[in-house]
Amino acid sequence: VHPILAAYIVDFPEQCLVACNKESQCPCCLVQSNKCGDLKECVSHSMADMYKTLQHMKKNKPSRKFDAEGLHAVFNPFWKELPFTDIFTCLTPDILHHLHKGIFHDHLVQWCVSIVSKKEIDARFQAMTQYPALCHFKKGISSVSQWTGTENKEMQSVFVSLLASAVEDSVLMVACSLLDFIYYAQLQQHMDTTLIAMEESTKSFHEHKHILIELELHEDFNIPKIHSMQHYISLIHALGSADGYNTKYPEQLHINYAKDSYHTSNKCNYVEQMALWLQCQEAMHYKSAYLAWRKSDVVPLEDGYMDGNGDFEMPCKLQVHYKVAKTPPHCQVSIDHIECDYGAVKFIPMLKCFLASHLGGYQMIQPFRLDRFDMYNYLYVETGPSIITGHSQSFQEIRASPNFTACGHKNETPARFDTVFILGEDHPHMEIITLNSAYILI
Repeated sequence: VHPILAAYIVDFPEQCLVACNKESQCPCCLVQSNKCGDLKECVSHSMADMYKTLQHMKKNKPSRKFDAEGLHAVFNPFWKELPFTDIFTCLTPDILHHLHKGIFHDHLVQWCVSIVSKKEIDARFQAMTQYPALCHFKKGISSVSQWTGTENKEMQSVFVSLLASAVEDSVLMVACSLLDFIYYAQLQQHMDTTLIAMEESTKSFHEHKHILIELELHEDFNIPKIHSMQHYISLIHALGSADGYNTKYPEQLHINYAKDSYHTSNKCNYVEQMALWLQCQEAMHYKSAYLAWRKSDVVPLEDGYMDGNGDFEMPCKLQVHYKVAKTPPHCQVSIDHIECDYGAVKFIPMLKCFLASHLGGYQMIQPFRLDRFDMYNYLYVETGPSIITGHSQSFQEIRASPNFTACGHKNETPARFDTVFILGEDHPHMEIITLNSAYILI
């Protein structure tokens, strides 16, 4: 059995290395480096022609084609003898580096900062209304030196509204067209209408990009990452949704297998310690999987179940759909403070109702006014997978924090209580909303 190479998932510099050309060139087609900013189709690279050009250059023979195509002196590419493979059609779109970090952060954000100024951009980010599903950049963005893909996505959620009345309409159209393209490219499922919308977004950008030249932000748009937008539709037709080839997923392994393991070491001779820590994590994973398999071997009873050892256990109907901080910020809070600071005047009766509905006959303890409770400022509610974006797990932040007076160097913080819509499990639209990642508190 000989596997056939169908998709090669790498970031842009490695794409150029695989395609044997310079980073000023497109790794997929023969567009000239000084024509990348034009909206026109170009002929794709040919493996046979490129390999022939490379071998001609290897023999120290001058080649105009080698210089015209911006090739690198990689005379023995790994793909030269791969059967049934065209390496130039295997290079996949890269949402993380092409769109989030490239087009959006490195270009669009920098253009808008040059137009509006850093101070005004920071002030507008700070003035944005806080919302549970949005990240609030309370210190602005100019002081951040390193950005993650998640932070870029959070900026994209509010960027158009942030630019309103701060830039000309043509600049706003440039921002809207690029952000529309980015959002369409992230869809897990595509139809003809979504692909047409992506094409229209690209055309809209090229129709309004002249404003950036008039504002002297750019002399031209010969930027390979902007040119790569033209290849997204054809690559989606050939390889499927671009979300399936996002380099975000393999780069997540850097956190699991490199960063986390390094932080557990003493930073001295850390390689051996990292390997040992990963070995322990793997052993714990195998043990957890074994215990889960053993726990599934139970005998159902009327009021509970009997495990493999013959022990009776009470059923638990509660499923974890949320998470909180490991340590509560407010400990041993009295009922009076809960009613006064949090406005929960019916805390005791509602808590009794909650315990009765979830524990039923197994309820053993009744809450009273003399009891004290630990209070959390944040609740992170898990949302279901989205049939559009395909995100299997995400958490929405819900905040309930009272007013904090100024103390020392800390300024006064106003109270914030988010509103949450609660749907019961018997709601007719419960399943549909869960699949579309709505805000659900169970």
